[in-house]
This record gives sequence, structure tokens and C-alpha cells, in this order.
Amino acid sequence: MNKFTLLLLFVGVFFAAAVYGYHPDMNKYTVVWNTPSVDATGQMPFGNGDIGGGAYVIGNDALYILLSKNDAFTYNGDIFKTGCVRVSINPNPFVDGIPFNQVMNMGTGSVDISAGGNNIKIWADANKNVYHIQVKSSGKVTVKASPVFWKRIDGCVSNKTDAPLANPTQDVRIEDNGNLIWYFAVGNRSVFSNDLKFYGVPQMAKFYPDPYKYNIFGNLLKSYDLKLKDGVLAGSGKKFDIQIYSLDRQTPKVEEWVDEISLLSEKKLNVGKDWKRHCAWWNSFWDKSWITVSDNTIPNSECDKIDNGGYVNTRKVIDEGAIVAQSYNVFRYLMACQSRGRIMTKFNGGIFTQPLRYIEKPRIYAEQAKDGTWISHPDERLWGRRFTFQNQRLMYWPMIKSGDWDLIQPFFNYYLRMLPVRKAITKAWFGHEGAYYRENIDLTCGERDCGKTGKDDDPETKPLKTLPGRNLGKGYYHSYYFTCGLEMVAMMIDYVKCSGDTAFQNNSLVPFAREILTFFDKHYKRDKNGKIRLDPAQVLETWWIAVNPAPDVSGLQHDLDELISMNVGTEKDKNNWKRFRIEIPEVSIREIDGDTVIAPAEEFSVKHNSENGELYPVFPFKRFGIGRDNCNIAENTMMHRTLKDAFNTKCWSQDQIDWAYCGNAEEAKEGLVRRFKHASSSCRFPLFGDENPDSCPDFDHFGSGSIALQSMVVQEVNGKIYLLPAWPKSWDVDFKLHISGNTIVRGAVCDGKLVNWSVFPQSREKDVVVCGIQ
Repeated sequence: MNKFTLLLLFVGVFFAAAVYGYHPDMNKYTVVWNTPSVDATGQMPFGNGDIGGGAYVIGNDALYILLSKNDAFTYNGDIFKTGCVRVSINPNPFVDGIPFNQVMNMGTGSVDISAGGNNIKIWADANKNVYHIQVKSSGKVTVKASPVFWKRIDGCVSNKTDAPLANPTQDVRIEDNGNLIWYFAVGNRSVFSNDLKFYGVPQMAKFYPDPYKYNIFGNLLKSYDLKLKDGVLAGSGKKFDIQIYSLDRQTPKVEEWVDEISLLSEKKLNVGKDWKRHCAWWNSFWDKSWITVSDNTIPNSECDKIDNGGYVNTRKVIDEGAIVAQSYNVFRYLMACQSRGRIMTKFNGGIFTQPLRYIEKPRIYAEQAKDGTWISHPDERLWGRRFTFQNQRLMYWPMIKSGDWDLIQPFFNYYLRMLPVRKAITKAWFGHEGAYYRENIDLTCGERDCGKTGKDDDPETKPLKTLPGRNLGKGYYHSYYFTCGLEMVAMMIDYVKCSGDTAFQNNSLVPFAREILTFFDKHYKRDKNGKIRLDPAQVLETWWIAVNPAPDVSGLQHDLDELISMNVGTEKDKNNWKRFRIEIPEVSIREIDGDTVIAPAEEFSVKHNSENGELYPVFPFKRFGIGRDNCNIAENTMMHRTLKDAFNTKCWSQDQIDWAYCGNAEEAKEGLVRRFKHASSSCRFPLFGDENPDSCPDFDHFGSGSIALQSMVVQEVNGKIYLLPAWPKSWDVDFKLHISGNTIVRGAVCDGKLVNWSVFPQSREKDVVVCGIQ
């Protein structure tokens, strides 16, 4: 088939997609294994947004499912696994020499396994909190299912916490009405009251409930095709449906939890109809948006080829565009698998933490295997309970353009729910109104991991004690770093502008923005020109002494300009915001080697971390870049940035995002390929990211790359839609994304040419600026 025929076919498919809502088959980006795994480090993820698991088959053994739930909290805020289930088949189809195939089916949100005449489908119902393990065999087999237990730890190594128990709480197993039930009961333990006492707001316990105390989580295992005997569900036949129900509730009475999960399991299921509704949910999910990419400089036979080998530090690249698109779409899939629960997804593994394999003893709990390697504990995760905003934000920014607005709600709600407590803490600590948010805000509303001792109780690090000009740089990574609230407001603004969600605008954005902006207004003094002087301050975690840091100044400018333009809030809000906007200084500019660049701050010193705070006016606060007369300053700043390719383009670094906002397609492209070549030698699944500098799985690593890819495709500036502002000629692309005004943008590039594009509603076509493909 020649290039011209391919182009006609591509355009034909595009028109069909525009008319019929067709979406590409994402299974071309999926992961396929043709051999069983060696141990629990070889897991394949799946989930329904609240519950999820890692499916793995141990060669010559059985199928295992490691079970997770979004809110399975311990007393200390760690999220533990809810359990593990083992399913054996006899005759055993998993022995050496029998053909084996395991697929992560992204189209149906399932893991599909075939071996020895057996077909197994594993899925967590998208509409109910129940797992299904369905076995169909060509001949009669015996199937057994039972829970697997391990010794629980009291908490993750990374946590700063109260004294751990010498004998940690363990799971309890019971048999009830032919079913197997097991649970973990936190009991009368919680760090919550200590957090509130430290911050001087114990009274807030009356208004904000303890999130950990008396928490119980666990599972119920049942099957109409199996009978309970000797502690195991067992039976013979050709067709089986094994169900696992999961539940998390806070109650001091275990019997209430047992009754509730039993009641859930007694509801009659129509598995056939449930499967169809489940598949319909996933079909609707994929139809909302997509980006598919392939390299047009390689032979057609090599296009879309991806090597999915595991246990490597660097992935083999066959099609550069395909490995980038796979990373984008698998990340979006994994976020859908874990972002519909009560709590936002954690950057450090979410619900997909799993045992990892190490050559040397790691920083987390692990046991040494017979071959000398170390296998980490199922409940352990690097950085423990932390919800670190610098990382969390990167997972959720992409959801705005992808149209996954239901999935972003737990992220917003996490911070919105604690606003009354943060207001009280601000009043107690600083004596003024408003609310501040720092980097590691736990579910208790406290910051137990934000100081040298776990609490900022050193007089030199306690912000209440520090006056302007007295910041000596001897505090901690977060002592004077308050940018998080400003970026949250920016994300809420973009969400409202894209979705048109007026209820969220009035009930969430405005009240939240009011308190964040009030904090900055009240917290800092003005200079002789009447401009606010942010001191003491930091440039994120990197420069520990700063005056008027670029992230905060640009954040204030951005948020105030947007809120004023949107004409939201009360008349008092509007007047305050207009007055406050006049008092915001300009972002500091300096010269390096004759080039005008953005400075990290008006004054800055004492460097500790690895962030380019001077680029925050480019992203997330979008004051410099494409479509603006200062784009050259953004480019110069990238050339002279503090840290180039920090962590070798891993983790929370955002160089590719900034290159896209500068309109530099080649740098953005090459950076994304380098980013997504990174993998972990500690696990088989190739898209969990590397542990260093953060965890494995490392979801913010993929979130940062996803923001960059979306920004290469489309950006908005001052009401204009910039189509393909940083797109390379060597990559073909088909995309559908969401932008402001409830607008959907579709487009396709083939052989370096934009072959078609559309905007809905059509009234916005006049706003489109088609950029030159580079």
C-alpha cells in the first residue's frame, strides 16, 4: 500500500471518526506477555477507579490477584493492600512448555489470560465494587480459590510517626455462609488528634472527622460454582465465575462491617449484562479523547511496534512516536483504573504498588529471596503516606484536556474538604485570615512530614517566628513554600473554563480562591511603591531564601487576572481582587550572557533541590510563551535554566512541557522519547517508571509527559486556539482533545502535513491559529 493510499484511508477514517464518534483501538499500545511471571514482581494492573489489582501467574503454580482499594487507610495514613487471592487450576495450564498469553485489554478494562485450553478474564466492574475472575475451559477442570496472607507491617519506612507497635495488627479471617471473609481493622488508633493539637486547632475535630480511626477494610470471596471445604472454595467443571467484594468503612463494630459486605455479596448479579455495561463505560471513556502517534520516517512495517520487555532500566525504542503514545494512553488508562474513589490517586504508586525486586537491600521493607535478591513488602511504598502536591498536580493536569472531568473530582475534593481546617490553622499559626497549603498535606490536614523532626517545631523553621528579612535559609524544604494553593486555583479555573461547570465555579472555585488569595494578601507587607513583597519566601523547594519568587508572583497575576476576567465571586470579592491585582509586582527579569531571561526571584540563594522555578511563569501559570510577545524570553530562560534535564528527564521535571510552551517541537519530542524510555528493573510491567528520585510506580513521571504531549498538540492564548504549536514533521498524529468553552478539537497529521482538523462548536473555527509543523 503506497503513501497516497494510506493518506486517503487515514482521511477517510478521520471523517468516520468525526461523524460516528469512532475512537482508535488502544490495544495497539497494550502490554502482552507470552510467559508466566517468576514471582510477585510480575504483575499486570487493572481496576474500576476505586478498587484494582495486580494479576500475575507464577509459572508451575497458579494465578494470583493482589487486591487494592483507594481508601484502605491505616491509623497512620498508609494505604495497605486489602488482600490477595490465589486461584489454581488442575490440570495445571501454567506449567513449563504450555503456550501462554496474558494481555492487558485496555479496551475492556480487563486482564485476559489463555493457557492450556483455559481462558481467564479478570476485571473489576466499572459500575460496582466487585471483581470477577472468569474461567472457561475446553475440558473439565478443578478450580480452587483462597485468600493469601502475609505479615503486616505497622507503617511504611518513609513515614515520620508515633512509636510503631511491636506486634502490628494483622488480618482476621472468618467463614460465613459458604463464603470466605478477611479484614484488617485499624481499631482505636489514629495520628489525627495529635496533628490537630500540634497546629493549635483541636476544636476542628468537631467539624472534620478523623479519617483513620476505626477504619476496616477487606474482602469477601465467593462463587456459585465453588463450594467451601477445608478453608478453600473448590469445584469441578468447565465454566466458573469467582467474585471478590471489597469494602472500606469506619466503624468501631466489626460485625457491622461483616454484615455490610455480606449484604453486598447477596445482591443477585447478572454477570452478562454487567459485563456489557462495564464495556460500555470503557468505550465511552476512550471516546472522550485520544492521542495516537507514530514515526513516519521508519518503514511501515516498523510503525507502532513497541518492545514491552520488563525488568530493564531503559526500554528499547522501535517507533519513537509509538512509545510516547503508549506511555500517554497507558497512563490515562491507569488513572481511570484508580481515580474514581473517595481519595485522589497517590503519586507514589496509587493503588498499584506491588512487591519490587532489588539486587541490593532497598530503602523500604524487603525480604531476601533464595537467589540473593530482595523482594519488597506488599504494603510498603517509598515516601509512605505522603500526598506531595508538586507530584500530585502533574497526574491531574492532563485530565482537563482529555475530558476526564469525573476523574479529576477526587483531586479537587481532597483539598476542598480540608479548607475549614486550613483556615483555622492559618489563623492559629499566623494570626490572620485566609488559608495556606504546603507541599505534604496529609488527610488529617496536617504536614507531619514537613520538618526535620516531622513537625516544624524548631523556632528557626516555624514560619510564625520569621519576620521579613529574617529567613536565613535554615528551615526546611517547605517552610516558606506556599505556591500549591495558587496552582490549585489555576487548575480549578482551567477546569471551569473547559467544562462550563458553573456549580463547581460558584461552590468550589470561588470559595477556595477567596481563602488562598486572602492568605497572600494578609500574610505579606507592601514595599514603598505599594507592591506586595513576598518575604520570607522560597522558590518551590529549590531556593530556600527568596523575595518575590517567580512561581508565586506569576501565580498571583494569573489567578487574579483570570478570576477578574471570568467576573465571578461576590461584589466584595471582585473589588478585593481588582485592588489586590494592582499591588502585584512584575515577574523579575535578568540577563545572562546578553539574553533576557526570567529570574527565579527578585532575590534568591541557598539552593537545595532540583526545580526550575523560573519556568513556572511559562507553566503552570502561562504568562510567557507561544502567542505572546515575550515568547523569546521563555525560550532564553529554557536555554539558561537552573537545571537542564533534571533527573535525566524523570519524575516531576517539566522541561518537555516548557519546551512545548516555547514552541520548540524538536526539544519537546526528544525529551519525551528520553522520558518514556525510562523503566524499572524492579518489576515486569514496563510502564511503571523508575524509582529514582521517587517511587516505582511513579505516576507523576507519566503525568508530566502527558501534559507536554497535549501542549505540543494544542494550546490556548488570549482566546486563540493554537493548533500544533510544537509538533514535529517526523511524527504522524490523530487527536481529540478538550479546551475552553466546552470545545472539542480534532485533527490528524500525516507525513508532516495537517490533513484535517475540526472544532466543535464550529463557531470557534475563527479562533483557530494553525501553526507550522516543524
